[in-house]
Amino acid sequence: MNGKSTYAKNSNLENKRSIEAYGTIVTTSLNTTTAKRLNMRKIYWTKAETESVFTRAIEIMHWHGLSAFESLRQAQTVLPENRRRAFNTHSACGDLINKLKKVFATHVEPVKPTMAPTVAPTVPTPMVEPSSAPTEVSLDGLVEAIVARIAGMVKAQVRTAVKELEHEFRVEKHNPTYQSTGVHKPRVVIIGLLNDQVHLITREFGQDFNVKCIDTDRAMGMEAPDADAYLLMKNFINHPLYHKYQKFHNHVLIDGGMSTLRMWFNTKGKEL
Repeated sequence: MNGKSTYAKNSNLENKRSIEAYGTIVTTSLNTTTAKRLNMRKIYWTKAETESVFTRAIEIMHWHGLSAFESLRQAQTVLPENRRRAFNTHSACGDLINKLKKVFATHVEPVKPTMAPTVAPTVPTPMVEPSSAPTEVSLDGLVEAIVARIAGMVKAQVRTAVKELEHEFRVEKHNPTYQSTGVHKPRVVIIGLLNDQVHLITREFGQDFNVKCIDTDRAMGMEAPDADAYLLMKNFINHPLYHKYQKFHNHVLIDGGMSTLRMWFNTKGKEL
């Protein structure tokens, strides 16, 4: 009897453990299925969210040359994590890709991704209360918003460049005329020097040479003055200006800076 009683107790204990383990497995499976269903909930963007993602995607395509699909995936970083959509394949966002390509081809001129221009900081778009219902996005309104954003970036870059050039416009321009003296000096025309460099060269070599310095813009629009040598600063002239003075047999291309120019005066210049 004792053997049968012990066997019955062990059987009941094993059954109880099996039931508890099965309940744990079923509960875990239900929790996992519920979590997957929550994660697979479809997200609909509001108009403001769509404009924000499209604006960032246009910038990525414009400056980095990525595809519309990849740009759309990376552009979602402007949204909170709970508002981002899982674009694993092209079919998951086919309509958005087609709209993005149309906006990019119509209003944005693509550039080669060979340079890394400094992009002005973008102003984040104010967040709108997310809505679970789909919102109809106006393509015309989206295009206007993107064009306005890019125009603001261009204006900021131009404004910065103008401020950097303001100093040049405040400096007094050098008057390119030969100094009248009673002593014959070799006439040397230098094209491409900056204002401070003009005064340095004139002061250093003005006693031995009649130096005339002309900036590149003026040299293109005026007749070449008579000279014994035409010195062209390679780093500061363009190809049309070089071809204009290339016809003179006594033209010299200075491939360097002030040190190379001084070396020419102290060597070849003494042979004039």
